[in-house]
Amino acid sequence: MHLSLRNSLRGAVCLLPCVAALALTGCGSGVGTISGKVTVNGVPLKGGSITFVSTEGKRSVTTSIGEDGRYTAERVPAGNVKVCVETEFLNPRGKTGTFTYGPPKDMQAPSNYLKSTPTDTSKLYVPISLVYANAESTPLEYKVVRGDQEYDVPLR
Repeated sequence: MHLSLRNSLRGAVCLLPCVAALALTGCGSGVGTISGKVTVNGVPLKGGSITFVSTEGKRSVTTSIGEDGRYTAERVPAGNVKVCVETEFLNPRGKTGTFTYGPPKDMQAPSNYLKSTPTDTSKLYVPISLVYANAESTPLEYKVVRGDQEYDVPLR
């Protein structure tokens, strides 16, 4: 009995570093909250959507871009992502091109734009290259880590 108690204590002491490492890193890769500003040639983008598309098969997250160019995307799975930016849903003349990724097809424009009138939309719309709207063509990549992080997106 004395021997098994000693072995149990010895086993517990050996497991302690492993348990501590798991507590520090967490189980799994977690999620992050990304905040930042989207700019075009140094000027804040007035509206649109930004999508973080996982390159590792995890879910994607889309959020709206405010009139000051700022955005916050919550619960983005940690790992490598392609970053898509889309403004065509604000175009008062309708979409000028086609793309295969932006806000999901079953999702309407972000809620803060649903109440916009055509006049409001024309003030928010800034044309950008459609290359940014597609996960296959966007040059924008980012590595999401657990927790809060800042990522500014400069477009040309």
